[in-house]
This record gives sequence, C-alpha cells and structure tokens, in this order.
Amino acid sequence: MSLSETQNIVRRQATKEKRLEKQKTRALKVTYQDNPDVFEREPSELLSDTDRDEDTMFLDHALQTKLSNTKVLAFCVGKIPPKLHAASNSARKLKDDTSDESGDDSESKNQSQPKAWAHHTDEEDGNSIKEQMPSPRMTKRPLDAEDATAVVKIQKNSDGSRRHMKAGDFKADTKDILVTATSIFRCLIVTQAPFPDTIAVETKLGKEAWHEACQMKGINVKLTPLAVKMLLKCTSHVRGELKTKMQSLTRSFFGFWSSDSREVIRQNRDLAESLKDDSSFVFKDWTTKTGIYKTELLQDGINVMWFANQGDEGIIHNKYFKPMPIEVIALTLTAIECCIDEWLQGMKEDIKFTAATYGSIYQTHLSSLQRFDECTAPYKLLERICDNLHDVARCISL
Repeated sequence: MSLSETQNIVRRQATKEKRLEKQKTRALKVTYQDNPDVFEREPSELLSDTDRDEDTMFLDHALQTKLSNTKVLAFCVGKIPPKLHAASNSARKLKDDTSDESGDDSESKNQSQPKAWAHHTDEEDGNSIKEQMPSPRMTKRPLDAEDATAVVKIQKNSDGSRRHMKAGDFKADTKDILVTATSIFRCLIVTQAPFPDTIAVETKLGKEAWHEACQMKGINVKLTPLAVKMLLKCTSHVRGELKTKMQSLTRSFFGFWSSDSREVIRQNRDLAESLKDDSSFVFKDWTTKTGIYKTELLQDGINVMWFANQGDEGIIHNKYFKPMPIEVIALTLTAIECCIDEWLQGMKEDIKFTAATYGSIYQTHLSSLQRFDECTAPYKLLERICDNLHDVARCISL
C-alpha cells in the first residue's frame, strides 16, 4: 500500500470519528435541553472553550481584592473572555435549532462571525445562548367565558410560574357575573351544604348561583369549567374566613390567655375540656348548662360574618338568612368548637378547619339541632331562636 493511500485512509478515519463525535454531542445536547432535571449539571461536552477553562483562567497573576487585604485573586491575562461574549444577549440573535443539522450551513455562518468568536461556535454555545435570553412576556388580556386558549396562557406568569386566576382576568360582562355568582354561592354553601358530601353537590350549587347572577344582571353568559372551578374554591375559603373571625371572639368570650405560666396553661386546658364536655359551649350558661343555643357567642359570630354592615352578604342576599337556617347555626357552632380545640393543650395552636376533621362534628351539631326541633316542636323553640338570630343580626348591621 502506497503512502498516499495510507494517508487517505487515516484522514477518512479521522473525519469519520469527528463526525461521530459531533453526532454524539448533538444527541447529548437535545437530551439535556428536553430533560435538564436528569443531569446534576450541564455536561462538560456542551460547555464552550471559555466555560471549560473557567476554573483555571485565574492562575498566573495576583490581584488585591476589595474584600480583604490578605486574600488575593489570581487571573490570567491570556485567558480573559472576549468582550463580545459578555454582550452576547444584545449582540447576537438566537439561532434556530435546525442550524446544527447541516455542517455546511454551520461553517458558512461561522465565517460571517467576528474573529473573536472563531473559536466559539454556535453549536458549542447553543445552550448558553438560550439560557441567557429573557423569557418572553405573556400579554395579559381579558378573557371570554369560552376562551380556553387564553386561559392556558394567562395562568402563567412571565417567568413561567403558575398563578391563580382572578375575576379581573375576565371580560367585563363575565367578570360582573362571576363576582355576583361568587357572593351568591358563598351564601348557598353555608345555608345548604357547608361540608358537602360530593363535588356534585358543590357543582349544583355553583350552577344555581351562576343562573341567579345572570338573572339579576339581565344577561346570559355561559358557565365554563374554569368559572365552576373558581366558584368551588369558595367552599373552603368561606369556612376558613368564619374560623378566623371566630378565633378572637372565642378567646375573649371564654377567657383564654396566652402565657408560659404553668398555672395559666392548666387553666386554659381545664376550661377547654369543660366547654367540650357534652358541648357545654352551646348553652348560654355553660357552667349550669342552661339556655341551649342561646349563647351570645353564636350571635356574635353570625353578626361579624354575615351582617357586619349594610353591604354584607346577609343583607344583600337576605332571603337565604331569613329565618336563620339551622345549617348556619351548626356551622358556626362547629367553628367555635374548632377554636376551643386549639386551647386543649393549654397553649394556642392552629388547627385547620377542614372537612376531613370537622365534617363529622358539623353533622353532629346539625343532628342535635334537628332533634331539639323535633322534641320542642309544639313550642316552636328552634323557630323562635332562628328568627331572633336573624332579627338581632339585621339590627346590628344598621
């Protein structure tokens, strides 16, 4: 075999190895871009020349730093990154990923680059360019009730993170219906199913609230799954709001104290246990257990939650609260019990007012109210209690 043939074989073999290496790098690059979480850090094969030398570029010169008079920072004059690299975000345009598929196209584009970039190809730096480019901002616009595409877009912030939808994200007519329907739905939930057994029960109330809101506004807007989802969030929100308002009322009404004193802790614990014993807190006088369902705390809770002023839900949607439904009474009593439970250890602790924990307790209070109504039916005691709770709350709001 002649020398020229041997050289040609060696040259072809070298070209073939370079091509295979290039293909491996390209495949690794695609894998890293699609699934970056699989890698602990960016593979070294995808780093630029400057990135590979990052750890060794500061070696042969000492420079006094501003941080310390004793520590020095070394740098290498011969390996200072080119200025164009620092300004790459504004100076260069993002290349299409398809430019890496053809070696000829890549070489022709590299020839048009400044000489300072001759050693730093787009194929090597494709990832770093994409990472440095700022994320495009999403244009926020009002949504139609059926605009599913816009819904998907507007649920993400400019940095790609998700955010909660708000009524203000919809167009004026849909927003107006949604705000009114939300207020109605909150009333329907607390007066009919504060701890609904199934999502079907909530959805039915949501549809009823939406239909009534459309009738009130004199327009017909289609109820979408997104609007239903936003309405159903109010179920837990309204319970949490009630519990939050009852915390300070319960604490001051029964006389719980926050203290590190062992004596105070013991008193808080004993008080909470006595109030929980046979649900003594539902009585006007919990020590003698007289005046059932006539406790002033029950009235105070209803006042601040639904009748705080003339613009509150108990006034605007008064038909749901006149007379006071036993569901509202049972829900308020359950919230009071939750607040008492927070003092059972002698020191205040936060307990979530969830359906999983207090749904059964609510049913117990509701059943007790129903039995009380049956036992006192000839005297209409519960009916008179419900009327009185509404009338006093209505007067308080004036």
